[in-house]
Amino acid sequence: MRVSRWGWSSYETTEARASEGVIIGRVADVVPDRTDAEIITVNSGTRVDGALLDRAPSARLVLTTTSGFDHLDIDAITARGIVAGRCPLARRDAVVETTLALLLDGIRRHRPLSRASQEGRWVRGQLPDLGMGLLRGATVGVVGLGVIGQAMAGILRALGVTVVGADPDVTLPGVTAIPLAEMAACCDAVTLHCRLDTGSRGMINGDWLSRCRGTVLVNTARGGLVDVEAAVSAVHDRRLSYLGLDVFPKEPWAGLAESDHPNIAYLPHAAGFHVGLNAAVATELEASIKRFVAGEPIPHRVA
Repeated sequence: MRVSRWGWSSYETTEARASEGVIIGRVADVVPDRTDAEIITVNSGTRVDGALLDRAPSARLVLTTTSGFDHLDIDAITARGIVAGRCPLARRDAVVETTLALLLDGIRRHRPLSRASQEGRWVRGQLPDLGMGLLRGATVGVVGLGVIGQAMAGILRALGVTVVGADPDVTLPGVTAIPLAEMAACCDAVTLHCRLDTGSRGMINGDWLSRCRGTVLVNTARGGLVDVEAAVSAVHDRRLSYLGLDVFPKEPWAGLAESDHPNIAYLPHAAGFHVGLNAAVATELEASIKRFVAGEPIPHRVA
């Protein structure tokens, strides 16, 4: 099998690329002639559509190095009889830990406390006015109960959180299923871990936000899920008590500096990164390629 990587992320160094080639090279030939490749691997910056696939007539398998796969045109891939898969495990733990950090940041009000301290203001006497809550005993809505959402729900339950979930395809023991619309009014915090498609795009919008009452909102999934301008406005009028975003509808997001607020935290699509990420991605790719070459079903297939 001939494998070719189309597109690299800015944080993937030359050494990381070489390492990925070595790992995949244990099961398949990694070649630079991508039009001749039978297996194509991509990141989220490469749109795999009919035009791209027409340039790769030998392709039999498409693998994205990411958990999300909205950059894959599933109809075009399926129409050509190509199999497609993703790599959710490589980033799972990093995304869960980042999400947990943002949830704690919002519930414990760390950002306004840090800002006041950096400005030389000792606000210990104002603590009763800040609304500092506890994660233990809180109700947190997890939207999307796939690989990452399930791990997130498990961590939260272990910390004494009441977890409610919204996912039309998955139910979890110990997690009460409720519609997303109801989470706005009943949850102390909501965290997004669902895929981006026509049904979920813009689902966190002005209408949903209007029903919030001091909710903490975190998005480490896909930027198109949230109307960012509406969410920022909801922080200013206190319908949201905190907004933590790692992803944006367009990246880099032009409105970063314009949304300066002590209860807004922005990250540069960094939630999934960790020092072992490149090796973890390569290992996950290798596992899928091994299964495909052996004629077995690949893990985390999407088409």
